[in-house]
Amino acid sequence: MVRDMGMIRIGSIASILSAFVLSACATVEPGSMVGTLVSLPAAIKADVARRREGIQPPVTVTPAMLAATKEAALQVNPLSLGGSNFLKRSVQRRDGQPGIVEVWRTSENQQLFLRGGVLIGSRGLGGDILSSDVSSALSAFVSGMSKQGQRRYVISRGDHASGDIVLQCSYRFMGLGETLVVDQVYRTQHFREQCKAPNISISNDYWVQPESGTVRKSRQWAGPTVGYFEMILLKG
Repeated sequence: MVRDMGMIRIGSIASILSAFVLSACATVEPGSMVGTLVSLPAAIKADVARRREGIQPPVTVTPAMLAATKEAALQVNPLSLGGSNFLKRSVQRRDGQPGIVEVWRTSENQQLFLRGGVLIGSRGLGGDILSSDVSSALSAFVSGMSKQGQRRYVISRGDHASGDIVLQCSYRFMGLGETLVVDQVYRTQHFREQCKAPNISISNDYWVQPESGTVRKSRQWAGPTVGYFEMILLKG
């Protein structure tokens, strides 16, 4: 069941993002915030209304917004629901395994957990990813080569129940390129993760900076309830 996380109205955008994205003098490009911004995830009622109105586009972050950003900020665009949300990093730590673990929070305290930029968990979305082994993906990023591996998800089914999904995956190096984030251009390696099990298949894309290993942009499966998220690391 999708929880009602409420709607973020244009009038409240400054209060939600001012601490880490918007300054009082930041300008907004015309048409970049049409309609409402979608929290993670939208309520079922809001989703029905949005289908009537059409899916809202993601927010266009301007150079002025980016320049005013003083803390780490992650833009998340739910591809099936539309709109955008902006998350603030609350935790960053190492635990002896590959990849830095980061916790990103919305204003409504939904959480995304990343290891080395790869989604390993979520809370408050409905059908949450309780954990995920991403060692094969991180190994592919480090080697810069295509390879085979396995991906295991533990998915919440509600009422304190969970289920495992084990997928066989291929990691393909798709080539070098440039990734544009607002007005900043980053040299990146594009990797595609394609995973299959008898009743499910997923496909994730990552644009990774080779020098630092930073996942600057990605399209990742966030569980059976919310589907795919486009994630853009604005500052970090």
